[in-house]
Amino acid sequence: MIGTDENRAVLYVEVTFWSGKRKAPPSLVSGKYRPHFVVKGTADYLGVCFLDGSECAFDEPALGNAQPLYPDTVDYGPLADGAEFLIYEGANAVGEGRVLGRTIPHPVKKQRK
Repeated sequence: MIGTDENRAVLYVEVTFWSGKRKAPPSLVSGKYRPHFVVKGTADYLGVCFLDGSECAFDEPALGNAQPLYPDTVDYGPLADGAEFLIYEGANAVGEGRVLGRTIPHPVKKQRK
């Protein structure tokens, strides 16, 4: 799955950030929030970057789209539809979420010369 279009799929997620773990909820719309998802029951940190999302408030669900940061070197297969995960910033768990769906990019056909 590493290096495939399926591994590059944008993840549509529902996330909840816990109060007391951060000073303020993150902005999901800036394109700069890059936490790790750790699927519950595993120990692998899966780096993602939020592309967009709804406004966040502590202890309230928010929706967003996150893109895998390392699709050519890390297997994002555990983030399948319905997967539940914790959100980590470094060694600190700051929230949780689940995968609602995946958007697999269309393969680009190589141009003939």
